[in-house]
Amino acid sequence: MSLLSLEALLERLESWDEPRLAALLRLRPDLLQPTPADLTTLAVRVGSEASIRQHLQRLDAPTLQAATRLSLAAAQPSSSADEPSSADEPSSADDLDPRALESLQAAGLFFAEPGPTPALAAPARLPHIVDSLTAHLPQLADSLIIETPPAPTPAGASPAVLENASVAAISELLDDVAELLALLTDSPAVTLRTGGVGMRELRRIAAASARWGAASRTGAPRGRPSGSGLGAGTGSDASVGEIGWLLELTAASGLIELSDGQAWSPGRLAEQFSAAARHHQHQLLVSGWLLAPRAPMLLRGPHPSSRIAPTLGLDRQRGDADRLRRTLLDTAGALSTEAGEERVQLYALNLPDEDLPGPDALTGALPRRLAWERPLMSARVVHLLPWLAREAERLGLFAVGALSAAGAALLEGADQGSASSVGAGWRPGLSRLAEHLASSMPAQVDTILVQSDLTAIATGALSPASAAALADFGQREGHGSVPTYRFSPDSLHRGLTRGWTGPSMLAWLEAHSLTDLPASLTTQVEDAARTWRGVQIGEAGAWLRVTDADQRDALLKDPVLSGLGLRVLAEDILIARAPMAALEQALTDAGFNSARSAETESARDRLPAAGHSAEHTASWSLESSPWEQSPVRITSAEPADLDETLLADTASALRQAGRAAPSSASPSAAAHDVIGTLRSALAARREVTLTRVSPQGSTHQLSGVPTGMNAGRVRIRVRDDDGEATVMLHRIAAVEETPARQSPPHEPTVQAPAEQPSTIEENNG
Repeated sequence: MSLLSLEALLERLESWDEPRLAALLRLRPDLLQPTPADLTTLAVRVGSEASIRQHLQRLDAPTLQAATRLSLAAAQPSSSADEPSSADEPSSADDLDPRALESLQAAGLFFAEPGPTPALAAPARLPHIVDSLTAHLPQLADSLIIETPPAPTPAGASPAVLENASVAAISELLDDVAELLALLTDSPAVTLRTGGVGMRELRRIAAASARWGAASRTGAPRGRPSGSGLGAGTGSDASVGEIGWLLELTAASGLIELSDGQAWSPGRLAEQFSAAARHHQHQLLVSGWLLAPRAPMLLRGPHPSSRIAPTLGLDRQRGDADRLRRTLLDTAGALSTEAGEERVQLYALNLPDEDLPGPDALTGALPRRLAWERPLMSARVVHLLPWLAREAERLGLFAVGALSAAGAALLEGADQGSASSVGAGWRPGLSRLAEHLASSMPAQVDTILVQSDLTAIATGALSPASAAALADFGQREGHGSVPTYRFSPDSLHRGLTRGWTGPSMLAWLEAHSLTDLPASLTTQVEDAARTWRGVQIGEAGAWLRVTDADQRDALLKDPVLSGLGLRVLAEDILIARAPMAALEQALTDAGFNSARSAETESARDRLPAAGHSAEHTASWSLESSPWEQSPVRITSAEPADLDETLLADTASALRQAGRAAPSSASPSAAAHDVIGTLRSALAARREVTLTRVSPQGSTHQLSGVPTGMNAGRVRIRVRDDDGEATVMLHRIAAVEETPARQSPPHEPTVQAPAEQPSTIEENNG
């Protein structure tokens, strides 16, 4: 086994034909960003640490195991650069999986060496990279011994139980979101000075709701079983995490917005969301969850051994979060497809109420298949997988350890390979999901049963209009799709502040109740209306001044103007809900003369935002996440995203370009991989030469051994004076390893007197 320098790696790529180069680009799409101009640039990227690490993330367990064994053999002291190893060294590939070895060679991680003794060669940095990964991810060893793809166990819930659990979770989630939006309308979530919503504010929001507030006198949560939701009792610290997750979800869906950088409150989309059908509401929430570049948004705690980051803080950004969700769902879909009609158990989730999850938080075929298909990725995010699965359960995509019908509908229509964006790729699946829920969720109702104990019980899932009306002047109790509302002086006074009157509340209850209104409720409504004190306000789009009583009556009776919402405000003043431009046009159509007031300001646009119509399913899918401007957004392509014509054209252009011109093909060409070279030199304590650019634009070189690298800086023990320099990484234009210097033979060694090492600290800038 030998290690290849940049020159040796370039020579091997020069011997490849166009189909082989195209296969390399297909397997390692990051090599195309940006398109390499020549084979020299391609060779630099093929041997760079960043590209090698990206490709190792894509390998399955057998292929990664083969790469690990071969790289360890390449790191043996007997292996020297560009010299084949002997036949008795542990670099033989005879006992490796031939398909794994072929895949590694096609990806440019190993090259067959010509000669009488078969041997392999690898890029110089590969052994260090593999050794670093295995050292930092000790759990990776368990994944590499898996020889066959794990299969799910043939035991699971019946389809009816699975469907009921999924629909129940979706109904509960929609109720939770409606409750949160109502709370934030009255009292927005205030942010910390450092950003995000802190635990104290989450507790305040929870205490303001009967849904997440203090437990009842019996000690049980009001209306919610102790094991539902996040597995936490109402009023506990873990139930406060429910508020945090809902805040993250509604922000990711565009329902709440940060006003003046100080508080989160519902935006314009929230009003349309509240009036939309439930399957469209759920579609929007799933769309926001899929696209959000955020770490798993489920919060728990606080715990004695963990510090919970503030909700909606920027430090929860994670550029690969949407890819992790996609991988989790795709793996569950593949396992379910392999099982066919057989009922299977994909996973088991064990998240304790008041403690951190243990190693058995997520078990079963799903995490084991992830560990087999993507062992490096799985080992890196193993602590996040239980929370991702729990969030999928809260959205109804997973249920009782399996992929639900809703989750299967989402995956059936999704097309991530050819779509122009991640949002566009999910749109067909989200539309199919909405269509599935429209037919599977119970029909909404507008009827209630008013009881003598001053409560009203819905006869099913309420329509948005009826739920909004009862939320105005009733206090919801219970948790589920069939709610109960209690009427009290406080709730009735709240209804009066929202525009209801005593007669209008009684009229609404009489029209929607299947039972007669009890006298006690009628008396309470009348007393609340009589004792309420406040200033009534309203909303108007335009006003009219009409001094002639006959003309005023004609305006109110005219059928052309009936849809404008005309009302008499005073003897000669009328108001309309419509904006002034629409009112003026309607008056002209009805044959009335009109004149604009000189003091009238242009009416604001009241039309709903484009792309959010409640009538069109596709309109409730986000094109991009509201968090899209994240500075850590990852945009690297996956192999399935590439166009074959582009690959062939690029491979042909590389063959024609050959290696770079001599002026640009200097030995420092490898310096493009600054971070990778520094990491390798730091691990091996090898000397490097840096080319540094000063703030004034001048350049100079610095040679020494790296001793540390973090926070955007690298520390170098300088070769000439044995001092230490600190260099900003963004000031390093090039870096290459320095050949070791050898002393002349028989030269005596002189011990220099001990000196205090000097420290060279670089300018910031």
